[in-house]
Amino acid sequence: MSKKQDLKNEQTEFQNLENQLKRALADYQNLEKRIAEEKIDWIKLATRDFILKILPTLDHLDTALKGARDSGENSPWLNGIELAVGEFRKILQEEGLEPVLCESFDPNVHEAVGVQEGPDGKIFDVTQMGYTLNGKLIRPAKVIVGKSATS
Repeated sequence: MSKKQDLKNEQTEFQNLENQLKRALADYQNLEKRIAEEKIDWIKLATRDFILKILPTLDHLDTALKGARDSGENSPWLNGIELAVGEFRKILQEEGLEPVLCESFDPNVHEAVGVQEGPDGKIFDVTQMGYTLNGKLIRPAKVIVGKSATS
């Protein structure tokens, strides 16, 4: 072979190696992105699981506060508990937790646990608040919904 042919072969081999290197670098960058996304997904899942574990505690606190308010209780101690529960809610909201709106019945976010005579689809009472986490439903609201007598 001539020197010209050798040079051409070496250039071709160099281009092939350069292309392989570029592909390997792109694969590595894609892997890094995928790992970062998976890490975020794991963190979100862990946050979701943790929040689901503490929601019953929030439910109990809400029930206790509602009972105290309904009985006319008014003390500095109760006011302090209300502030603490408010801070607890604020922290959960910062993590992406939002209560489900409970105005009219939506089977996608509400679970009817009872009916009451009244306008169809109107929510009369919420027996357990529902929540979304970062826009995804994690617990439907349990509600008493209206049903007209003519239906």
